Amino acid sequence: MSESAFQAAAQAAVALAVPNAKDWSHNPADIMPDNLPAFLVTVTRDGAVQDAMGSDLEEVQITIEVEYFAQFDRGEDGRTITTAAGEVIRDALRADTTLRALSDLITGTTLDVEMAQKRNRKGRATVTLSVEATF
Repeated sequence: MSESAFQAAAQAAVALAVPNAKDWSHNPADIMPDNLPAFLVTVTRDGAVQDAMGSDLEEVQITIEVEYFAQFDRGEDGRTITTAAGEVIRDALRADTTLRALSDLITGTTLDVEMAQKRNRKGRATVTLSVEATF
């Protein structure tokens, strides 16, 4: 097991949660306005300690970050739309059976929403999931 297993599980969970969004995790430079909605999953190893003296296993701290990009029309409440998508993604990550099986402990989640201040109406929801695992 490795970070790639978490990456694949998170991408699958997000794809199910927001099926109309394109997965740009492997090519983040291509997220353009005509490709929205889109999401980007990043998995980072934050630290690791040896599981037990003499063991080959490590207790690993991992951060899974999902950025969801949306575009909406003038009459729509973009903040509400973007926040709702972020909440759906956050709940999907927390409830995903594969991620739960890979993790020893889910230590926390966050959701942050940003809105573009330009004429074109775009928003980004960033969902972060912190987990501990042994591998």
